[in-house]
Amino acid sequence: MAGSTRLTLERSTGGPVSPPRTETEHSLGDLFKRLSVDAAELLRQEADLAKVEIRETGATLARDAAKLSVAFAMGLAGVLSFAAFLVVALGDLLDNYWLGALVVAVAFLGTSGVLLKSALNDIKRRGLKPQETIGTLREDVDWARSEVKELKRELTR
Repeated sequence: MAGSTRLTLERSTGGPVSPPRTETEHSLGDLFKRLSVDAAELLRQEADLAKVEIRETGATLARDAAKLSVAFAMGLAGVLSFAAFLVVALGDLLDNYWLGALVVAVAFLGTSGVLLKSALNDIKRRGLKPQETIGTLREDVDWARSEVKELKRELTR
């Protein structure tokens, strides 16, 4: 029985033939090919993820901008009417309309400054970076490093 196994592993020239590769053994070319295909697919997926995330961020910003525009227009009409009322009311109280107008203007400008600062802080806190894409890119770098280490281990065996 042992002789028949030996016969199947010899070439017609009589020299020994290396045993066929198992599924766990791959040639260096196969490993590089698989690594490059996997890396290319990963980059495509990352680009797709970034596009989707940027579209979602853009859509959210557009909706928020539309809401802000409508709110601003309606609020402006209301504020102007209210300001006129306050100027007249304070002018009657103080018997001086320019002083009433000045008091109303300072009050509105102070309130506007507080609201503006709050809105800018919210935008800074939320940010515009595609956070999910950045996180997965970091994971991809770690994956690529581990693949390179595994490839080096395979080569040194």
